[in-house]
Amino acid sequence: STLTDGAVYLCRERNVKIPGREDASVTDVAFDGPHPAGLPGTHIHVLDPVNESKTVWHINYQEVVAIGHLFLTGKLMPERIISLAGPAVAEPQLIKTRLGASLEELTANTVSQPTSDDPDKESSAAADGPSVRTISGSVLSGRTSVAPTNYLGRYHWQVTQLHEGADREFIGWMLPGFDKFSITRAFASALTGLTGGTKSFTTSTEGSVRAVVPIGMYEKVMPLDIIATPLLKALLVQDSDTAQQLGCLELDEEDLSLCTFVCPGKNEYGPLLRQTLTHIEREG
Repeated sequence: STLTDGAVYLCRERNVKIPGREDASVTDVAFDGPHPAGLPGTHIHVLDPVNESKTVWHINYQEVVAIGHLFLTGKLMPERIISLAGPAVAEPQLIKTRLGASLEELTANTVSQPTSDDPDKESSAAADGPSVRTISGSVLSGRTSVAPTNYLGRYHWQVTQLHEGADREFIGWMLPGFDKFSITRAFASALTGLTGGTKSFTTSTEGSVRAVVPIGMYEKVMPLDIIATPLLKALLVQDSDTAQQLGCLELDEEDLSLCTFVCPGKNEYGPLLRQTLTHIEREG
């Protein structure tokens, strides 16, 4: 028996050897490069694009292992290997846990103390200890873990912890920003190398929601053959017809996560995409 009458692609990182690549019914494809080279949305867009009348399924390798275990033993395999990481985690690690695990129990005693070398910042959480946000999934496209849904998401392979950005910066808008991260190199940090280096991010967006600023930032991080800025504008105004014409049916929330990250207007495009897709499905 086969999974489908169509093509089956095994997508892997370049130079990684995976058993089963020699199977004639499987097409072995190697992807290379930074995120989002490993996302299913990127793979589908490159190999077998979808549309309003075509569906493509994808499955994670851990789910393949679980299915094989079921066929071989007749028993379900609820265990999964996930990553626990983030600036607020004292010891980032891989954890063997179960589907739907309690993140409150999973992240007990994992938090590191926040660090700040800026004397002008006043921490509102200093008296009560570090305030941390736990995210089920990636920091780019996961969801905040709060009761009563503070459990591991069904398709999440990562748990992320960030310190809450509750610090206030005195006249921050006037400072040169030697410690600021900026995609556009708008701060003095561009001279110190921070823009291309690493930074311990918090949950602060460093500003309020604003209008879309079309300065070419979205196109720089959009690997798909999609015109990003007009699509994002259509999502903001919930113009589902235009969004369909511009390719929203090929996307999932995580496919727009980098657009959210670089957005000068602080807009969250993942939820906007989901609202548009739900509206399209409801309208038929």
